[in-house]
Amino acid sequence: MSRKFSFTVPYSVPVEDLHRALVDDAVWQQRFAAADTATIELSHPDGPDSIRLEMTETPGQDKVPGLVRKVLKSDLVLSRIDSWQPLHGETAKGSFTGRTGGINTEMSGTYELRPTAEGSEIEVVGTVTVKVPLVGGAIEPLAEQLHQRVLNSERKFIEGWCSPASPSTQA
Repeated sequence: MSRKFSFTVPYSVPVEDLHRALVDDAVWQQRFAAADTATIELSHPDGPDSIRLEMTETPGQDKVPGLVRKVLKSDLVLSRIDSWQPLHGETAKGSFTGRTGGINTEMSGTYELRPTAEGSEIEVVGTVTVKVPLVGGAIEPLAEQLHQRVLNSERKFIEGWCSPASPSTQA
């Protein structure tokens, strides 16, 4: 069984600034600098103004929902690959895939970055599948919520990065 989902992540920064941050290695290196159980690999296989991020994280047991802990075969390891293409006009396309170790979960979908009156937004459309008998359908919404929380956390970090008072934007 799989579950389709979609949501939008609003940003208070213009499309050009957001895209510049999304494809900047320094943003992601700083974002993950303090993450003790996370790794990140950055590449640019599609050329300038694009990026491919391969991320892994092993969350502490206290961060794993009880239902998930009950069916884990080993430590939960989250793996995610995000890709962003260059900006075309006022939009950019992206994609994501995600997997977990310790429980058989797969997630994939697309991103679309576009302008809004307040700044910009990323529309997220995807599918999540949890292949665990009996409880997989109950875990799928939790995986979707986790992805949404991660993207909202990234939003807060990137908006801070793009703010004029941020040390990263000071000359």
